[in-house]
Amino acid sequence: MRTLFLTLSLLLVLGACKKAPVEPGLATLIQVQGQVTVQHGAQSLAGATEQPLYSGDILATGPASTARVRYVNGVEVQVKEKSRFRISGVPGALTLELEEGLIISTAPADAGTGLTVTGRFGRAELVTAAEMVFDLSSGKPRLSLEYGEILVVSPDGKQVPLVMGEELELSLGKPKPAPQPVVVAEEIVFTLKPQGGKARVRAAQESAFTEVSSGQTHELGPGSVFEIPPQARARLSSGELQVNLQGDTAGTFTAASRQGERRSYGLQLSRGQAQLQFAPGQHTLKLTDGKGEFELNVSEQSAIAINNPQEGSTVTVLTGQVELVADGKAAVLKAGEELSRAVAEPSALPDTEPALVMAPDAKTRVFCDGVCEAGVQVPEDSEGKLRVEVAGDSAFREPLLAGRAGSKWVMLPAPARGELYWRFLSEDGTPRAQGSARFQPDRGLSELSDGSPRAEVLETGLKASILFQGAVPTLHFNFSAREGARTYRLRLYRSSDPQKPLLERAASRTEYTLEAGALGEGSYLWYVAALGPGGEELAGGRMNKLELVYDNARRGLAIRRPRSGERAGGKGVPLEGVAPMGSRLFVNGQPVTLDAKGRFSQRLAPARVLVFRLISAQGEAYWVRTLRSDR
Repeated sequence: MRTLFLTLSLLLVLGACKKAPVEPGLATLIQVQGQVTVQHGAQSLAGATEQPLYSGDILATGPASTARVRYVNGVEVQVKEKSRFRISGVPGALTLELEEGLIISTAPADAGTGLTVTGRFGRAELVTAAEMVFDLSSGKPRLSLEYGEILVVSPDGKQVPLVMGEELELSLGKPKPAPQPVVVAEEIVFTLKPQGGKARVRAAQESAFTEVSSGQTHELGPGSVFEIPPQARARLSSGELQVNLQGDTAGTFTAASRQGERRSYGLQLSRGQAQLQFAPGQHTLKLTDGKGEFELNVSEQSAIAINNPQEGSTVTVLTGQVELVADGKAAVLKAGEELSRAVAEPSALPDTEPALVMAPDAKTRVFCDGVCEAGVQVPEDSEGKLRVEVAGDSAFREPLLAGRAGSKWVMLPAPARGELYWRFLSEDGTPRAQGSARFQPDRGLSELSDGSPRAEVLETGLKASILFQGAVPTLHFNFSAREGARTYRLRLYRSSDPQKPLLERAASRTEYTLEAGALGEGSYLWYVAALGPGGEELAGGRMNKLELVYDNARRGLAIRRPRSGERAGGKGVPLEGVAPMGSRLFVNGQPVTLDAKGRFSQRLAPARVLVFRLISAQGEAYWVRTLRSDR
């Protein structure tokens, strides 16, 4: 465990006057063991289970005594022996003022506003599902974070970093004067963490690469080189800048410093893709690509994508706004705009809308092989005043993308597999719309097989019903031998016309296999005639009934054509497949006609990417098919 030393001054000055309790209480004693007292105004009461606690109440535990308190928002506090604290705050802003002892505060995922713990050490706030331990009982008072995230703020208003597994060692006396820094700029520390697969890093003074596995972190200094393999991903981050590196990306981290309110960074990308998420504040990034150096100036929370750096980067603003300076010229790019440095005269242009754009309140599934370009619509009438947040968890603890949204749609950082959540917020933080999507590879699961199953048909004189879901099966007829027969002749009729054979087949044995596709869905009659040595028809045999029925028992979409990677012709794209009964199907926004059994077969205008949108009893889902170009 890494230990951080923190010296904080006295924060808490307890008021001499206590307000009368306001109904209902802020918390409840849910567990009492040993000597537990509650100071309620001038009264000192013995603690009891289910006893309400009000603002201003002081709870204390004696030796070998414990208690458990539950606040109205669900936050629970375990109180160890020889502890003392005051209940404070109001619903929506609950606090606990710790004077002495040891407590463990736990906030569940649905705790809402959490709990702020204050005392001589400063204050700490539960902002998500988390557990923190305050121990003022030992010779070395400390604060530790067991899991989740908390916000620790010193008395002078500065935030103190603390992550899971770290511990702050506290001094409850007066802080010693800190020497004034003599450096002009403060170095910003960046760490590299693989998100899937492994990454390779090499420090400036090293000749060999170090491999970093998924789940590990590696601190990068100026001049550090990084390489992300094709099937991996990684995140390069500090407190104010997060760089998500896609597979097959390589570059060099050159510099990072803070001077006053301005953060400055240096990054060189030789290949690949990167998405940069800037926190609110003033940032300058000097980025070097295959065409030289350019500068990005950011003054608000913004997300930016960098593609094709080897030929001259394409800079796309996903949220917020950025000023791009190159070759003495400056261009301002807003959310939804991009600029390509690979062209002769770079200028800001609208970004290309992705083939898949989901509704802002969608809750859907997306099946896609390879890189899936997906977006979400901005709610109508937003007038460019909404913020958007996108994260891999519903609590939005670590947003992948955040900032002021554009006017039409927002490009999503779609994962190859996993959940993605988004929400649009008004200027006062009120949610306007929110949705989610589960992304996963299709890997041929939706492809409808062209293979034909085999079905046995017996001569019983009764009706045989054969159900099929893909291609019409191969039919294997079995019939009884006839005395004196040398060969046999199989005759099939439509039920509506038993006089004229639909087809006839000769058989030398008492069985015959009819190829797939010879018969389609429908009702039939069949009869086997025994032929003697001279070809004469012998007596005997019976008429049998046969029914071929298409049975649609599908819950998802089945696509026969086009297949992933199929060549996109200039005469249109053939669509063939089956959708669940009672569902609706759209391809690239156009409705697809389904027959009574949910089957479809038609042709669509030429397109390189096809987005199948299915609305069924299972909800809404998308399938993305990318075709090969004729070129």
